[in-house]
Amino acid sequence: MVEREFFVMLHGAYPKVPYAPKRGSNFVDLPNGVYDKAEGQRVLERQASTFVSLEELGFDGGVVSEQHNGPIGLLGNPMIMGAYVAAQTRSIKIGVVGPIINDYLTPVRMAEEYAALDNLSRGRLLLGLPMGHGMQYHSIGMINPATARARYREAHDLFVKALTHEGPFEWFGEYFQIPYVNLWPRPLQEAPDILILGGGSPETLELVARHRYGYQQVGAFSQAAMKKTTDRLRELCEAQGYSVSPRQIWGLVSVHVAETDAQARLEAEAHSLWNSQNFFLSPFNDNFPPGYLSQAAMRGVLGGGYRSESSEKNTFERSVDSGTLIVGSPLTVSTRLAEFLATLAPGRVLLDFGLDSKPEWLGRKTMQLFAEEVMPQLRNGGVPVSQHRKLPGYESRSEYGATRNPDSPEPVVNLGTGGLINVETSHIASERLIVEPWRA
Repeated sequence: MVEREFFVMLHGAYPKVPYAPKRGSNFVDLPNGVYDKAEGQRVLERQASTFVSLEELGFDGGVVSEQHNGPIGLLGNPMIMGAYVAAQTRSIKIGVVGPIINDYLTPVRMAEEYAALDNLSRGRLLLGLPMGHGMQYHSIGMINPATARARYREAHDLFVKALTHEGPFEWFGEYFQIPYVNLWPRPLQEAPDILILGGGSPETLELVARHRYGYQQVGAFSQAAMKKTTDRLRELCEAQGYSVSPRQIWGLVSVHVAETDAQARLEAEAHSLWNSQNFFLSPFNDNFPPGYLSQAAMRGVLGGGYRSESSEKNTFERSVDSGTLIVGSPLTVSTRLAEFLATLAPGRVLLDFGLDSKPEWLGRKTMQLFAEEVMPQLRNGGVPVSQHRKLPGYESRSEYGATRNPDSPEPVVNLGTGGLINVETSHIASERLIVEPWRA
């Protein structure tokens, strides 16, 4: 059986923005005059506190990302959040997607930041190395999209060598000329835990296979599309002389859990469409500035791949039918997520609970239901892979869900309706059902 880890994606988006279709996009040039300082502080503090709470809930880690010039996320450098979380937690993995390596004048500076944070987190750092979507290149203003891929590859090689080789050594390449590369401090991890995010381009998959990195596809429009990409990665790993590790395969899925299927849709539908119509909406010219795509990647887009159509066209039903959004009761979500896992066989699952536009109480509720009712069904014993038991009793909500006695009586109350009803679902009118008859 695959030993799975469950991570939560924390976008940290700023939700109180104009309706994006009225402008065509909220990326790049949304005037920051609409930004409210109190709201922005709340967004960042909520992102931080939610990340810390993931450990208590029993997830294996959280992931934050680098964003620029817009409300999609307020972290220009996710290492800042990583440092905060490292001081507040003890066992969960700390995933930072970015910094974007092409944003740095030299990748040695990024290696220094990584090494320091790896020490502060005691080796819990997980690093995403994205190319950065096209909007980033409009925002930073120092990278030529036409040379971005070549510069990324050289920066990657220098970055990894700085982390894994003793110094000093010299580096004289096309983009970087450094006579003394000599990293202080050195990271705790012997080899960095690296995740590559991509839209399925052949070049990116080959890089992942060659270095045995983790891979997560972004912008996939169906489970079938994700499977096609992961099958190709498996073939490339075989060509490199090894079988892909489950930890290399990341499965990304949006999830919302509630007490019933009907309640879950009621809670999730508008927030899912908010993502499609606001969070992801951006025009083609912002997505793909001239030179950003290779020929092979362009063929993929033209063939219906990553961001090949406007996210505004998406519907709730289409997302559910495609398997990229799973909404329902704990039983429904467990069943459908088990099917998702059987299809992709990922060792690491990245869950997007769509927290950004949801009230904080609703986000907490769906995460806790998932931790207690769903996650224990999908991995051995329900105990986080990264958690080390030190005290008797359960240490997380996930472990509580796995170890409690399912035959314990439910809490009931008499509301004078001729029988006892379950207190835990009494807030849903359609679920105020009589558990057992009652006569005083």
